[in-house]
Amino acid sequence: MTTVSPFYRLFLTGTISAIMLISCSSRTPKADDAFELVKKERMQSNDSSFVSNKIIQESMKTVIEKKAETPDEWTLFKTETEKNIRVNEKIIKELEALENGNGSLRRKVANLKKENSDLRIRMDEYKEEVKVKWEMFKTSMSHNVKAIDIELTTLNAAARK
Repeated sequence: MTTVSPFYRLFLTGTISAIMLISCSSRTPKADDAFELVKKERMQSNDSSFVSNKIIQESMKTVIEKKAETPDEWTLFKTETEKNIRVNEKIIKELEALENGNGSLRRKVANLKKENSDLRIRMDEYKEEVKVKWEMFKTSMSHNVKAIDIELTTLNAAARK
């Protein structure tokens, strides 16, 4: 039998331990590393299905495009009508502030103020879902707002004389 020196045992034990430690460590590459490896392999193999860096970089850019939303016919009409109603309210306040107004002028202004207020309430209550009545409603509202505007303009001109 041969005698094994303690140095040889120590060396053999250390080598086996090192091999076991190295082999026990996990060798799972990360997803990014795997992607890079596949990309390099394809570049080297001149694969026809290879995707160039330029295409990859462009696809990584996520640009959110916001489309310019054009308001529908109802929204445009509602905005314009509300603007006209606000103009009417301003003229009504000016006419109410006049000190030389007689009783009939004040009654007409009060009636127009009520009609204008009713139109605002009617506008707020109108549902967008009622598409069938849209044209009739649009015509009626436009006519009523214009009628009040014309009458207010006439009263305003007459009151300032």
